[in-house]
Amino acid sequence: MDVKEDKRRPRVVVAKIGLDGHSRGAYVVAHGLRQAGMEVIYTGLRQTPSAVARTAVQEAADLIGISSMVGAHVPIVRKLRRELERLGASDIPIIMGGIIPEEDYELLLKEGVTRIFPAGTNVKEITEYIDRLLKGPKWIPEVPRSLIGAGIDGIQLHGTTCERCGRTFFPSRRNCPRCMEEAPVKSVRLSDRGTLHSYVVASVAPPGYPVPHIQGYVDLDGGGPRIFSILVDVGDGSDLKVGLRMELKVVQLGTDPEGRAIMGYRFRPAQEKGGSER
Repeated sequence: MDVKEDKRRPRVVVAKIGLDGHSRGAYVVAHGLRQAGMEVIYTGLRQTPSAVARTAVQEAADLIGISSMVGAHVPIVRKLRRELERLGASDIPIIMGGIIPEEDYELLLKEGVTRIFPAGTNVKEITEYIDRLLKGPKWIPEVPRSLIGAGIDGIQLHGTTCERCGRTFFPSRRNCPRCMEEAPVKSVRLSDRGTLHSYVVASVAPPGYPVPHIQGYVDLDGGGPRIFSILVDVGDGSDLKVGLRMELKVVQLGTDPEGRAIMGYRFRPAQEKGGSER
């Protein structure tokens, strides 16, 4: 199915977090991104990670660029990632620039930074990287906050884990429905495999769904959670049985009025590399 190219200009938040008062580099990058046709939201000096995360969500940003010149880059990224996870926006990419020791690059990349640009980098290199990173068809999940991925080929099942009670929920939530307060939650990638807990063959369905179709609950590996899913690639369901190994299948269901692909999650019987069921 063809997906229309998204013509909307990339929206980039350029931020200075903490007590770093060196703004010239951020100004130069922000100006260069605007000259390249991008929409830039510059937050100004001495911002907090929570304020930058909220700005990125409110402005529907495609990317966050952080300028760091005073050595606080690692805690800044950790706090920013945490705030994005709390807002259900951990899929927003982060790039960094400034005076950052090379020995910290690997740690920053592990913390979720997609690219680091040292001081003196040509702005054209930054704009070209952003274009490559954001290139390709945009997509939205059928179920909000259920899937995360920079592109259609890298979509993953995501949920949230409460850091207080330890329970994992799906789809992702902005707070813990068990603790019912501001308990910290973090976004987690869920397993794409599990075990069939129960299923039913439905003879009626809402418009757009085939009849009959099969629905089921799957207990995901790694401690869960148990999630509801339409089951596919199962024929008439006669070969299904409780305890069957299942695997994730991401499917494109159509496009929205803006031309974005609508992606949904389904589960099917797990296949060995040779094609036989587990």
